[in-house]
Amino acid sequence: MRGRAKLSGVLLACAVAVGGVIAALVITRDGHESTAARTTGSWAPITVARPSVPIIAGGIPVDIEPAVVRTDLATTLAFLPGTHRYRITISNTSDLGAINSFQWYPPTGIHIVKVVDSSDGRCAASGVTGFGGNQFPTVVLYPNILCDKVDLKAPSCTCQGDGGAMTITFVTDKDLGGSLGEATVRAATLSFDRIPISG
Repeated sequence: MRGRAKLSGVLLACAVAVGGVIAALVITRDGHESTAARTTGSWAPITVARPSVPIIAGGIPVDIEPAVVRTDLATTLAFLPGTHRYRITISNTSDLGAINSFQWYPPTGIHIVKVVDSSDGRCAASGVTGFGGNQFPTVVLYPNILCDKVDLKAPSCTCQGDGGAMTITFVTDKDLGGSLGEATVRAATLSFDRIPISG
C-alpha cells in the first residue's frame, strides 16, 4: 500500500508540473510572449558576414607574377639624355623558340608616360584601366609596355646569348633607379628542334 501511495503521489506531482507548463505556454502564446518567436538577444539568428573581395576593372585582381619563374627574356637598361628617359634592350634567352609578343613591367609605383619608339614590332604603353569607374578615369593599374608583332629569334643555346634582341625607348614619371623591371613572354613560336640549355 505504501508503495502504491508513493507512486500515486509522484504521478500526481508530475501531472501538476506538466499541467503548469502547458498552462504557461498557453498564457504566453495568448500574450504574444512566446520564446519560440524571439529573434533578439540570445535567440537572435546566427549570421555569417560575406567576405570583402575587391573588384577592380570588373574582375578580381590577381598577382601578375607567374606561378613558375622563367628566364625567357634578358633586359639591359641605358639612361638617355633628358628627364626620366630610358632605353631597354630585350633579348631572347628562351628555350621555347622565337618570341612574338611580350610585356615589360617597370618597378612598382613607376608609370610609363610615353613610348617613344622601338626597333622592332609595335610597342605601346598598356595597363588595366577602369578602376573606380568614372571616378578615376586616368588611373592605370599594372602599367607596362606591350610589344607585339616582333620576331626575336631563338638562341642557338641559352648559354650563348645570341637570341634576337630589340630596343625600346620610353619616358617614365619617376626615376627607375637602375631597376631592370620585369619582362614576360605573351606569345612565342615553338621551335621543333631542341634548344640546348646552359648549365
